[in-house]
Amino acid sequence: MTFGQILQKIRRAKRKTQREVADLIGMDYGYYSRIENDKFDYKPSRETIEKIIEKLDCNDDEKAELLAAAGRIDKEMEELAIKAVERPELRPLFRAVVETPKDEIAELFDLINQHKQEKLKKENQDAED
Repeated sequence: MTFGQILQKIRRAKRKTQREVADLIGMDYGYYSRIENDKFDYKPSRETIEKIIEKLDCNDDEKAELLAAAGRIDKEMEELAIKAVERPELRPLFRAVVETPKDEIAELFDLINQHKQEKLKKENQDAED
């Protein structure tokens, strides 16, 4: 599905008209209609998409679907990507996590949290000694 088709599907599910959404986000109705009907050679900015997401009260899945269809990532993921550039040692970790099945990721989080707790406990014991 195109960005416009996904946006239209979400808008209709929220029982809003194009005019209502345009008014909610402070955008000209004709411009919004062209976005939804894929009449531009470019996709809307992340900022525009985030306004739409907020005003349509989109859930996380809808947000991700809209951003992906526009070839955008959310602000948090962009910030993490910037950190990965600044810390090249994180790149292999990011690649590995992306390719890891969901259930194994949960196990990894558990191991990381367990490690942090053990480290904190050891630091507290060292501080008491």
